Amino acid sequence: MRKNTVSSVHKLFWTAYVLLLIVGSLAPVDLHGAPEKSDKVIHFLAYGLLVLLWPGAWVRSFMIMFGFAAGLGLFLEIAQGMLPTGRFMDLWDALANAAGAGLGVGVIMLWPRIMGRGRFFGDGRQS
Repeated sequence: MRKNTVSSVHKLFWTAYVLLLIVGSLAPVDLHGAPEKSDKVIHFLAYGLLVLLWPGAWVRSFMIMFGFAAGLGLFLEIAQGMLPTGRFMDLWDALANAAGAGLGVGVIMLWPRIMGRGRFFGDGRQS
């Protein structure tokens, strides 16, 4: 029972993170005074974290994880260009989103090997 509760809370937390990412990406923001291109670091970290927090029960393939995260980032960049929020589409932001998602997937793929366990699940099963 505890495992199901933890899994459910994890899924709920991840879903809340995705919603927060969507709202944060579309809400007006004032970056005056911030170092130039510093938002790229935020994009990179946010989408890397999106993948790293992905609920394990939902992992079907690493390409789906990457595709969802990078696709969401691209979709939100396009939405920024179309909605009257004062934000604008920046393909460099979309690239930073995809790079962060790629790093997240890479960490997930390599972590078990670094830790000396099986490929992904740590119990010898193949991913």
